[in-house]
Amino acid sequence: MLESQSDLRALIIDPDPAYLAAIRRLLTRSLINWHCVYCEDAAEATELLQKGFNPHLVVSDCLDSDIANGEDLLNFTQEIAPAAVRVLMSAENSVNVLLATTQVAHMVIGKPFNDAQLLAVFGRVQRLVFGPFTAHSRYQIGLIQNLPVAKNNYQSIMAMLNDPETPTKVLAQALTRDATITAKLLQIANSDYLGFSRQVLDLNDVIVRLGREMIKAILMSVQMHSQFEGRINPVLHQQLLNQSFSLAMLANQLAKTQFKLDTQLAEKAFMAGLLQVLGPLVLLSTMAPEEQALTNEDMFQDGIADHCLISAYLMTLWGFDEDVCQAVLYRLNLAEVNSPTLLQTILHLATYVLIYQQAKPNEELPPPCWAALEKFNLTEAFLSGKEVAQ
Repeated sequence: MLESQSDLRALIIDPDPAYLAAIRRLLTRSLINWHCVYCEDAAEATELLQKGFNPHLVVSDCLDSDIANGEDLLNFTQEIAPAAVRVLMSAENSVNVLLATTQVAHMVIGKPFNDAQLLAVFGRVQRLVFGPFTAHSRYQIGLIQNLPVAKNNYQSIMAMLNDPETPTKVLAQALTRDATITAKLLQIANSDYLGFSRQVLDLNDVIVRLGREMIKAILMSVQMHSQFEGRINPVLHQQLLNQSFSLAMLANQLAKTQFKLDTQLAEKAFMAGLLQVLGPLVLLSTMAPEEQALTNEDMFQDGIADHCLISAYLMTLWGFDEDVCQAVLYRLNLAEVNSPTLLQTILHLATYVLIYQQAKPNEELPPPCWAALEKFNLTEAFLSGKEVAQ
């Protein structure tokens, strides 16, 4: 069952009374439908949880002390209230250390943070609670150890990408500091799939060519894959990486060939295709290497493959647009949607085309959503992968 529109609950822990008071003033002023409880130490917060307080969100300072710390508290939260989104706060100069050690935080935010950053976290949790995710599915996802975390340095670049006032030159300078990201952006910008005749080597030109939405997807994809290195069979990991890139390009190509004037749709289709791999990476990393194999089981939520559910959950948590998240959610199960959006339909059909292209001779293929297929004029050349968007 989905949650009813009741008050949302949050638990905030910070040992600095002044900082805690500032957070209280902000949340009291800005959030009408949230019931927030504030604590100065882990012991008080733990007692509240033991007495039955069941929060949707727990935001804890790292609480460096001999008695308890923020990681211990989030560990306990995962045991007693797995469905709660767990956020760890820390001074910016220690975030990288925390990212390497924490196993239970869904998100790490650097201190000091501004009002908009904190309120955005609450907004995302509200989307998770009142969106298409059941309480059972959020409970099951909350039990998973070692979920990927959006790194702090990537968060700062994502903020630039989300701000239309950020000059292209400033954005290019920030991206240049990461050689892996730079290489991937150049590779994609000069890919045959995009159909450009002129090679670009300047990041300013790359940003203009790819667009900010596509760069956001590439940025998140690169850092997510890096977090799973060594946890997934290398051959299987490479296959997933290749397939996600192929799906992103197919979805982008489908949007361009069918809706040539809607550049934003093509960018979002690329983003959804690239980031749908998050769920498969998470599920495979929970298995022993010799047992790693991806299935479309729907144990978490009826009618939706577990890996699609996890992908959409994480993308919602990280603030991606709702239409992109839902396209990923229903990628394999479009029949679950009464009135599919154009983006949902594109990603579903791009998935089918990829299956069609990679099928072995005489292999029985799963049927696509025929109602969705009728909206498009897909040629045999497109289906076989020979047609390139112009």
